[in-house]
Amino acid sequence: MADPPPASVTISATFPAPPPFYKSFTPSNLARLAELEQSNPSLTSNDLPSDLRNLLPPPPPPPNQEYRTFGETHENPAPVAADRTPKDPPNPNRLVQTTRQLLLAFLSLTHSLATDPDTWAPKWDEMKALFSEAHAIVNEYRPHQARETLMHMMEEQVERCRAETKACKEAYGKAREVLQRLEKSEGTAQPDLVAEKDQRLRAEKAQEPRIADEKSLWEVIEDEVGKFD
Repeated sequence: MADPPPASVTISATFPAPPPFYKSFTPSNLARLAELEQSNPSLTSNDLPSDLRNLLPPPPPPPNQEYRTFGETHENPAPVAADRTPKDPPNPNRLVQTTRQLLLAFLSLTHSLATDPDTWAPKWDEMKALFSEAHAIVNEYRPHQARETLMHMMEEQVERCRAETKACKEAYGKAREVLQRLEKSEGTAQPDLVAEKDQRLRAEKAQEPRIADEKSLWEVIEDEVGKFD
C-alpha cells in the first residue's frame, strides 16, 4: 500500500532571505511603470502586467481577516494592548516595558493554569496582544536597521578602497626605489668606463716614445745588415 502524500510544509525562518521580486526593479521596468502611471494615476498593482506587478505595493489586507507573512498567520488589525493605542509612537523604552509585561503575563498565565485552568484564555489573548505590539515596535526600526546596514557596507567599501590605495602607493614607492638604484648604478658605472678609457689612452701615449725608439733601432740594423728575407 502506497504511503500517503506528505503534508505541505510552510518554510519559515527567523531571518528569511530577501524576496526575489527585487529583480523586477530594472530601469526599463521603472520607465514603463512611469508611463503607465502618467496615463492612469489611480493605477494599482492588480492593473499591471505580471512583470510589473511587484513594482507597486500590494493592496492592504481586508479588515477583520487573517493574512500570512513569513509562514505565520496574523490578524488584521493586529490586537493591541489595552493601555496603548495603535497611533502611539513606539520607542525603545516601550519595547522594554512590553517585554516586562510579557514576563508578567506569562507568570500570570502559568498561575491561572495551576489554580484555575478555565481562566487561561484572557491571559493568552493578552500575551498575543503584547507579542503583536512588540513585533510592531521592532518593525518600526526596520528603516533604521536598513540605514545602519547600508552605512556599514559603505564603510567597508571605503576601508577596502583605502587599503587598495595604500597597497598601490607602497608598490609605487618600491618601484621608484628600484628605478633610483638602477639609475645610480648606471651613473657610477659610466665614470668608471671613462676613467678606464683615459687610462688606456695615457698608457698608449706613454709607450709611443719607446715604440718610436725601437722602430729607429730596427731601421739602423736594416741599413747595416740588410733587410731580413
